[in-house]
Amino acid sequence: MVRSTGILNLFITSFIVGFSGASAPGPMMTMVITQCSLKGWKDSIKIVFGHSILEGILILLLLLGLQPFLQNPIFVKSFSFLGSLFLLYMGVSLFVSLIKSNLDIKNSDPVKISLPLAGALVSLSNPYWLIWWITVGVTFLGQARSFFILGILSFYIGHILSDFVWYIFIGFIGQGLSLPFWKRLYKIILYLASFSLVFFGVYFLKYIILG
Repeated sequence: MVRSTGILNLFITSFIVGFSGASAPGPMMTMVITQCSLKGWKDSIKIVFGHSILEGILILLLLLGLQPFLQNPIFVKSFSFLGSLFLLYMGVSLFVSLIKSNLDIKNSDPVKISLPLAGALVSLSNPYWLIWWITVGVTFLGQARSFFILGILSFYIGHILSDFVWYIFIGFIGQGLSLPFWKRLYKIILYLASFSLVFFGVYFLKYIILG
């Protein structure tokens, strides 16, 4: 009874903490709004799926004792650098698509690769994501390991469930923006999204270079 209660508490806590993190504005939210407004809310599932796979791999690495390696500045900066370049590419690509397609915005598509991979790259672009995992995430894993595999699964499922719930909601908002009566606002938002993606890319690059 105590064991099952502890696992349930771990699930609820990881969901709440994960939800607070997922709802914070950032490049992931910008990409989901942009992509779903162009292609539909279901794309949010594909994006978050890539993000969740990456987090699953990261949990395995942490459980294998690779936290010191993941904390290595060279490792953090290398992956964040690649992700930041992807954000810059995506932001510029969206801006160019909007210019070229004029009012026919539906023909534009800022993501030219698979959406799960895009979701993983956007996560890697944010150095704060990895910092969260090697600090707060490790603390959660420490609690989860006391319940063995069920505890780890409870933590992981609770955490990624918050991402899916939030970003599916954001996906519906993004799709709603493409409705005819939002046409002017919709295009303005897409321009703002392209600028935001470039901003995040430059901001994270600055963090990587200057520390």
